[in-house]
Amino acid sequence: MVPEAQTAPERLRSAGDALYRAAGIDVEHHEDQVAGLRTHWVTAGRAESPHAVLLHGSGGSAAIWYPALGALAERRHVIAVDMPGHGETSIPRWTSPGTMERMLEWLDAFLDRFDWPLIVGHSLGGYMALLHFARRRPNVAGMVLVDAAGIGPRPPAFVMATRHPVLGALLGLAAGLRPTRRRMERTIRRLTVDPHRIPHGQLALEYALQTASRPGFGRFQFEVYRSVAIRYDEPGYKPWGRLQEISCPALLVWGDHDYFPLSNAKQAASEMPAARLEVLAETGHLSYLEDPSAFNEVLGSWLRATYEK
Repeated sequence: MVPEAQTAPERLRSAGDALYRAAGIDVEHHEDQVAGLRTHWVTAGRAESPHAVLLHGSGGSAAIWYPALGALAERRHVIAVDMPGHGETSIPRWTSPGTMERMLEWLDAFLDRFDWPLIVGHSLGGYMALLHFARRRPNVAGMVLVDAAGIGPRPPAFVMATRHPVLGALLGLAAGLRPTRRRMERTIRRLTVDPHRIPHGQLALEYALQTASRPGFGRFQFEVYRSVAIRYDEPGYKPWGRLQEISCPALLVWGDHDYFPLSNAKQAASEMPAARLEVLAETGHLSYLEDPSAFNEVLGSWLRATYEK
């Protein structure tokens, strides 16, 4: 008997589970309404351990943390969430300039479920973690900022271009194009020094294609970028210049070839009262994927020194 073809959500779940299996990680899937949005996350590790909430970057998902989940779950109860519009979480119909405000309201509601979490944020996830702390002074045990957005005076040029009348319109149209394997491979090459170092790279590519193929995904990414570009100079959206207020323990992990300048990360680490910077050699914007062994080592060392004395 020929098995029935999987639906798109089933293919997405299967692609994510393939990554977890390849990395040898047992996860539990969860789904609930968070700030009115159907939200998906996975957990790993002992529920009684201190919490660690993982926030992926733009275009990422909970599953893309697969190289780090196992090692972190030995010390923490890990909660890796699909942020709005990503992974298996619903794609909202938010439009700029209010998109980032809605994203932060969602994050506030999600983090309220967990007492004193450690927040681990990559790129956009790091930016949202910084804004969450600066706006609410919440009960956060600490932050790990991995190649984080918001560490610098301006967003990247491709983000700022979204608010330009002509360029923004063209980028908005391009955001609606269906992703292809070739374009996805090209994007990964731009974000890395050597994409072949990413463990289980073909499985990761397949998962990225599945999540990016969801109807409305590209357009929602565009709205996130445009919202950041429009509002970045507002006090509530620009961490740069307020980093001395980030008083919780913080670890910054940076690829030495990241397009977010390393010099900004060095300045940020010097301004944050309880921060440490670790640079991963020969890695780009996906440093934790390119060299997961080094990432897990520096994260484990920092956790031991900070919380396990």
